[in-house]
Amino acid sequence: MSESTFDFLKEWNEDAFKLALDMERQYYIDSDAALTYSRKFIEELAKDMIWRKKLDQGSLVEMIRSLQGAHTLSSKSIDDLHYIRKLGNNAVHNHSTESSIHLTRVHKAMFDISVDYCARHFDMPNIPHYTLPSVPVTSSPMDDQSMKELFMRLLDDVGLTAPPAIPEDHIQVEDIKRPAFSYLNEEVNDNYLFTYISRLQETSKDAVENGNDPLNELSNYLHVDRKIQIELVEQLTNSHENRLILLCGNVGDGKSHLLSYIQKKHPDLLSDYKVYNDATESFDPTKNAVDTLLERLKDFSDQSLQNNLSSSKMILAINIGMLAKFLDHTKEDSEYTYSSLREFVEQTNVLKPGKTISISSSFFTLFSFSSYQSYELTENGPKSSFYSDLLEKICSDSPENPFYDAYRVDRENEVDTILHRNYALLSQKNIQDQIVQVLIELIVKHHELISVRAFFNLISDLLIPVNWNELKHVSVKPSIMLENGLPEQLFNRPERSKLLTQIAQLDPLRTRHRTVDDLYLSLYTGGDVDEILEHLDENAQAFYSPAQVDSIQEWTGQLIRLMVLSNPEFAETIQDSVYRNYLHFLYQYNKGNTRLLQPLYEISSSAYYKWFGSPKPYYVYTKKITNRHRLAFKAEIEGNPTKIKSSTESVLSKFSPTILLHFNKKGNETNLAELEIDYPLFQLFMDIQDGYRPTKEDDHRSIKFLEFAEKIHEMCTSPSEVMIVTEDSKQAYLLSQDRFGTKTFKHMGTAED
Repeated sequence: MSESTFDFLKEWNEDAFKLALDMERQYYIDSDAALTYSRKFIEELAKDMIWRKKLDQGSLVEMIRSLQGAHTLSSKSIDDLHYIRKLGNNAVHNHSTESSIHLTRVHKAMFDISVDYCARHFDMPNIPHYTLPSVPVTSSPMDDQSMKELFMRLLDDVGLTAPPAIPEDHIQVEDIKRPAFSYLNEEVNDNYLFTYISRLQETSKDAVENGNDPLNELSNYLHVDRKIQIELVEQLTNSHENRLILLCGNVGDGKSHLLSYIQKKHPDLLSDYKVYNDATESFDPTKNAVDTLLERLKDFSDQSLQNNLSSSKMILAINIGMLAKFLDHTKEDSEYTYSSLREFVEQTNVLKPGKTISISSSFFTLFSFSSYQSYELTENGPKSSFYSDLLEKICSDSPENPFYDAYRVDRENEVDTILHRNYALLSQKNIQDQIVQVLIELIVKHHELISVRAFFNLISDLLIPVNWNELKHVSVKPSIMLENGLPEQLFNRPERSKLLTQIAQLDPLRTRHRTVDDLYLSLYTGGDVDEILEHLDENAQAFYSPAQVDSIQEWTGQLIRLMVLSNPEFAETIQDSVYRNYLHFLYQYNKGNTRLLQPLYEISSSAYYKWFGSPKPYYVYTKKITNRHRLAFKAEIEGNPTKIKSSTESVLSKFSPTILLHFNKKGNETNLAELEIDYPLFQLFMDIQDGYRPTKEDDHRSIKFLEFAEKIHEMCTSPSEVMIVTEDSKQAYLLSQDRFGTKTFKHMGTAED
C-alpha cells in the first residue's frame, strides 16, 4: 500500500516529499495548515530547481519568475505555483473559513507540478497515477483511557494549567547575598529571569571570552569540568620541559573558556607559558594568518629543535583547519621548516577521520576537542553528561543558582510570563533528558557541531519566544503556552537559527510512525474532552468554554510535541530504528566487539553489490562496452576486523564518531580497502536493503564509498576473467583465459540484476 500520492517524489527530493506528506496529513483536519504546507512544498521544489539551474535565490515569487524566464517548467506549472503561493500566504495570515474549498485543486496542482519537475530533471520511467489523499483510518487505535490518563498527567506535570508553586523549604538568605543579585552588572526593572537568560544569547557580551584573561563570575558559575580540561591540567602539572602544547578544535567549542578557566583556577601552571588564545591574531596588519604562525612558532622549527635553541613553553589554541593549512604551507622552502611538527601531528591522526591518538613527543603535545565527543556511548544508548550538567547548572534548585533564584525573585513578585513557564518546563528532568537526546541525534545524523556558545544560545531561544515583546506582559493562557511553549520553540521555529533549522527536521510530526498517527487521530477525533478539561484551572476552563470545546483539536500537533519531550517511554517507542541500529554498531565498533559487528559487514558488502548491480553472486558491473553489452568482474570480498581496537570501558567518552571497516579480496588479507561509515551512509545502506536504487546525487554525497569501491575494483579485477551481460535478454557469459593462454566462453544463464 502506498504511503502517499507523492511516493514517486521521495527518490528525487525527500524534503519536498515530507512536506507533501504533512499537507496530506492535514488535508481532512486543518485546511489552513494543509495550504501552509502546500506553500512550503512548492518553495522547496523551487529552491531545488533554482540550485540546479544556478539561478539567484530570492523570495518565492522571485524564484517562480526566474523559473519562468528559464523555461524550467511548463506555463501551467508556473500558473499553479502562483496559485498555491497566494493561497498559502492567505492561510498563514488570514485563516479563511473558505480555505477548504481550494484543497482538492491545490492537491492536484501539487501533483502536476511534481510530475513536471521529475520528468524534466530526472529519468522517471512511468508517470504515476493521481489519487486524492486517503481518509485517515485508525485500524488499531490507542487505548483511549490510556491516552487520556497519559495526557492528563502531562497537563498537570508541565505547568500548562498553572505556574509551578514556589518551594516552601527554600533557604532564606539576605537579599544582598542572593545569587540573583550577585551576578548583575545592570539594573533590573521587573524581570530578573529574562535578564539572566538573555545573557546566554550569542549576541551577549558574555558569549565570547578571552583565553588570556580569567572567567567572569557568571561564566565561572556555568563552568562544567570536561575530560580535556582534566588531562590538560595534569599535563601542565607534571611537565616542566620546554614544549609546544597544541589545543585544537573548531569555532566556539570552548578553547577560550578552557584557557580562561585554567587562568583563574591554576594561574601558577601558566606562569611560564606563552598563551595564544587566537593562534592567528596579529597586531601587524601586513601579516596573514600563516605569517603570524611562522613568527610565533619559530622556536619549534626544525632549525631551533636540531640546534637545541628552543627555550619556549607555549600553549597555542588553533582551529584544525588552520593547523592543516599551516603545515601544508610550510612544506615549501622557507626560512623555517616544520617537518618534526608535521610528523607529530600526522601521528595523532587529528587531520583524518577516526579517533585522534593522544601522544606526546619530546617537544610537542596535542589536545583535540574533536576527540572528546560532547556525548558518551553506552550499551543502552547515548547520553551526554556535558549537556546534562550544563542544563543542571541553569535549572537546578540549589541556593547558589542565579538563574533559579532569579526565577524565584520574579515569582515572589508575582511575575509570571511564558518565559517563566518555559523555565519551569525545562527544569523537569524528563524534558532535559529528551532535549539532550534530540541534540545527540542531530550530532550523529547531521554531523552538527554544537559548541558551548551555540548550546547556550539554543537554551535562550527555547525559553524566550521570538515574539517576546508582545507576550512579556500577557497572562499565560493554555493557548499561549501551547503556541509559544518550549516544545514549539524547539521543533517549530526553524527560522530562528541554523541549529533550530536542523532540529526541525527531527520534529516528531514529520515522523511516519504508527504510534504518532494513532495518537494524532485519538487526540483529534477522541470525542469527549470533558475529562481533559476538568484538569485545567478556572482560567483555562473559561478559555475553553463549551462553545469552543472543539478548539482543543487545534493544538493536536503541539500536544504531541509536548508529550514526546515529557514522556521518555513514548519518545522511545517512536525512535528511528535505523538510528538506533547505527548507535548499536557504533558502540560495538568502539568497544572492539568484532563478533557483534558481523551483521554490519554483511550489510555493507550487500550494499556494495546492490549499488553497482550484480549479475551473479560476487560479480559486480563496471561499465557498458556497447549499448547492448555490460561488463562485470568477480569481486568476492570478506570483512577483515584485524585493525579494530578494543576498549575495556563500558561508558565511552573518547571514541570515533564514524565506523571504519576493512575488506579484503577473499584469500588475500594483505591488501585492504577501508570503508568509513557515518550515519547518512548507513541509512543509505538500509534503504538499499529495502530496494532503493542509488542515484547520481547519492554518488556525489558518498565520495568516500566510491573511493572504497574503486579500491575493491583494483584489488579484484582480473585480466584473465570477465563477465559479459546482454542488455536486452539479460544473458550472462563468462570469458576466461587460463595460465596457458587457453580461452573459454561459457554461458552462465540469466543475469540476476
